Amino acid sequence: MGIVFRQSIKTSIVTLAGAVLGALITIISTYVLSKTELGLYTNIIYAGAIIQLIVMMGTGNAIAIYTQKYDVNDEKRKALLTFGMLVTIAFAIIFSVLYFAFKEPIIALFKAEDQILIREYYFLVPVLVFIWSALSIFEHYLIVHVKIAVSAFVREVLLRLFNLVLLGCVFYGLLTVNTFLYASVLVYIIPLVALAIISSKTPGFGFTRNLKVFSWKEYKDIINFSWYHLLIMASFYIMNYIDALMLGPLDQTGMESVGVYRTAVFIAAVMFMPFKAMSSSSLPILNEAVINKDHYKVNDLFSRAGVNILIVGIGLFVLIAMNLDNAVAILAEGYESVKPLVLILMLGRLVDMATGLNNELISISRYYKFNFRASALLLIMVFVLDRMYIPIYGIYGAAWVATISLAAFNIAKMIFLYRKMNLHPFTKGSLYVVLAGAAAAVPGFLLPNLGNPFLDATVRSLAIIVCYVGMLLWLKPSNDLVTYLDNIKQNKRLF
Repeated sequence: MGIVFRQSIKTSIVTLAGAVLGALITIISTYVLSKTELGLYTNIIYAGAIIQLIVMMGTGNAIAIYTQKYDVNDEKRKALLTFGMLVTIAFAIIFSVLYFAFKEPIIALFKAEDQILIREYYFLVPVLVFIWSALSIFEHYLIVHVKIAVSAFVREVLLRLFNLVLLGCVFYGLLTVNTFLYASVLVYIIPLVALAIISSKTPGFGFTRNLKVFSWKEYKDIINFSWYHLLIMASFYIMNYIDALMLGPLDQTGMESVGVYRTAVFIAAVMFMPFKAMSSSSLPILNEAVINKDHYKVNDLFSRAGVNILIVGIGLFVLIAMNLDNAVAILAEGYESVKPLVLILMLGRLVDMATGLNNELISISRYYKFNFRASALLLIMVFVLDRMYIPIYGIYGAAWVATISLAAFNIAKMIFLYRKMNLHPFTKGSLYVVLAGAAAAVPGFLLPNLGNPFLDATVRSLAIIVCYVGMLLWLKPSNDLVTYLDNIKQNKRLF
């Protein structure tokens, strides 16, 4: 768990640095872009996120999992990467053809006042899909080589730095909003090139024309694995983005509501960012233990990761919740509803993090089909509930549907894992983490507002962090955390 914990810390730091940049982007966006323009930009990015996952056809997961089965010099490594890239390009072309064939019916889904903008920037979605899907192939490949921190830096920091520069240019009148929207899609080429170069320097990297190294039986196994994981991940991604995508056509204010909702989603997502880093760092080691049928190691990794993820989740929940007034004060006028939206959305995220690596473990076990069945049923439920409640309650209806569905999904997976593998993410340390979080919330709640949102956020956050870390050091809920802090004292460095 040592390398996993260190890699998780590195990736989490990079991810949180990206979150700071993302926060700056979010704040500036509310001043530079109108709510409708911000809603359009969000719609393009969210649609690209879902569709790029679909056109990959699950091959990214196959690359991340199957590559470890082959020796570094085995031609099958190159064949697998080549197969994944070819499938992705082929389905990206198919999507583009269908996307333009159904252009008018798709545009007709939106409010009349939004259709002019949708039509003007319609072609940006397939462009983003081509770039983003190729980028994701390299990201999944780097997971095998435990270079998650590098991949996270390129996407979370480098990409956001360029986006921040673009917004700054709009703010100072150097770019028009029109040019910004084009550039914000094309900028994804930069992380694509960076990750391609980094991947090329890893052992065993390369493409090959010899795709016959796999037998038909092996291809059938890979395709079956990829197909189910496509369905699982597509359901998961759609479930994460469907609320925002349905707001444009269903909410009375159209794209304006997407701009506000997107801001709340980003703030709530900051809490979840380290979880993605920690789960990606744990996946190669957990997958190796599953391949080797080392049940003791699987149990140990699962329970320890659960506590470590909960530490981050509870800490960030308290920090964000206690600083929401400051966040609203920094944003432009008209974003006051962000505060209750964030609180609602974070409840679902907290349940997700509290249940640990249930999704990751089920995905690499022989029970991986369960994830698809559960997520498919839940996706249908989310779609129906959004159709019912967004027209009535708008952004609040979307937020509650998202939180309830996410909580139900993770509780179902947790129960399934316990019944099938006798595993659950909770230990005595989990209770200690909750107690530490409750104690840290006290100074955050009781401190008077200092007037200036930046000063208040600094003082309030420091008080929360000092209290939380102090409680964790006293209660010692995680052996990994204790070992890591001891190493810092001895070696005088973070890693």
